[in-house]
Amino acid sequence: MGNEQIQSINDCASIIRVAIYIRVSSDEQAKFGDSIRDQKESGLSYIASHKNTVLQDVYIDDGISGQKLERGDFKKLLDNAAAGLIDLIIFTKLDRWFRSLRHYLNTQATLESHNVSWLAVDQPYFDTSTPYGRAFVAQSMTWAELEAQNDGIRIKDVFKNKISHGEVVSGKVPRGYKIVDKHLVLTDEAPIILDIFNYAWSSQSLSKTIRYMEKEYNIVMNINNLRPSILQNVKYTGRFRGNENFCPRIIPDDLFNNVQSWLIRNQNVKSSQKYNYIFSGLLFCDECGYHMSGCHINVLAKRTSGKEYRYKYPAYECKQYRSYRRCDNGGEIREITIENYLLEHIVEYMNDYITSYESNQNPITNNKVKKNAVLKKLDKLKSLYLNDIIPLEEYKADREQLTKQLDVIQDVVEESVDISRLRDFLSYDFKEIYQTFDNPERRLFWRSIIKEIRLTKSSNRHREYKIIFL
Repeated sequence: MGNEQIQSINDCASIIRVAIYIRVSSDEQAKFGDSIRDQKESGLSYIASHKNTVLQDVYIDDGISGQKLERGDFKKLLDNAAAGLIDLIIFTKLDRWFRSLRHYLNTQATLESHNVSWLAVDQPYFDTSTPYGRAFVAQSMTWAELEAQNDGIRIKDVFKNKISHGEVVSGKVPRGYKIVDKHLVLTDEAPIILDIFNYAWSSQSLSKTIRYMEKEYNIVMNINNLRPSILQNVKYTGRFRGNENFCPRIIPDDLFNNVQSWLIRNQNVKSSQKYNYIFSGLLFCDECGYHMSGCHINVLAKRTSGKEYRYKYPAYECKQYRSYRRCDNGGEIREITIENYLLEHIVEYMNDYITSYESNQNPITNNKVKKNAVLKKLDKLKSLYLNDIIPLEEYKADREQLTKQLDVIQDVVEESVDISRLRDFLSYDFKEIYQTFDNPERRLFWRSIIKEIRLTKSSNRHREYKIIFL
């Protein structure tokens, strides 16, 4: 669509499908008032003033820099443009579109290949339909990119100044603090944080600390959150980015340093573990659905001479039971037990699976209905936000959750299995060959035919196996 077409929209007989693109970063919204609502109203006013235009959709990226290409709604916008759903993209100003010349040129080439033009409604002299217009835009993008980089430097300087005066530069507040007049002050939860540090240091166990927090204070976390958010958070010592008195201290230096030394030692012990677990990543607890993690069982035995010694056997245990006691599927199961069971029964399981598969033909799961339901929720969520029914933070959090659900849903899932490959497996004596494998080769062997192994709760020292083939 060329410039003359855009200028004579009111005279055209065809309907032009217009997408409104909106981007705002928090600092720009605060400085210039260039809010999502302002940008939306400008776009809708443009469409209302041109009788042959219709709104295709509104695409919103909030809190994202113009120098980033990976933006959620921006990607959706380009996908719809490539699908032929859009004729014209409008936004308020050029810097809403891009602040990176390289990103602009790559995107412009994509849009041109699908005959999609764009227009900055507050800067109508930007025109992508002529060589002179494109050259002018490219030149402007160079200066926009330079301005964005300078803005980044200025923002860092502002943050540095704020931190030097003890002012909070983000809305994320550690437990035990709250923000009052831009500064962190202690809350009633501060003694709890001190108690957690003391317990972690005395127990020397992250999993025990997790259980202690949940039991005593109803604080539910996992180990990956506990480390950075509490145990390694230097703000609890009152320091932050060079300011020795950034906020009130909760944890004394000696306790904080002791905990850091212990965490480093604990990490080094885990990273030095060199045993190759054969079924790592394949075993699941059938009670809670979580992975079963590798561990070792220490068995005390006696030699004929009467001297005691210990055997260490590789084993597996439900992670939710072992670390957090959130599952009752306790007790280890030795690796050799699983190995022997599979070698003895895998042929039986595989024959049953082949028979069942052939009788059911090739099952197909259609996920289009499920995917459309999530898309409708996203559209409804956007409508709720644009109509001031829900706040920005709630909109962002819910949208992120729905987008993650959408990413893992495929339109059609064909549960196909290469039956001939399984038949070939049954045709040779794999048990004899298996005994010559080392652990990495045995792990690869099982992964070549099995997707998951699910184990039920131990009953009379026996477990039930559910094997899911690839």
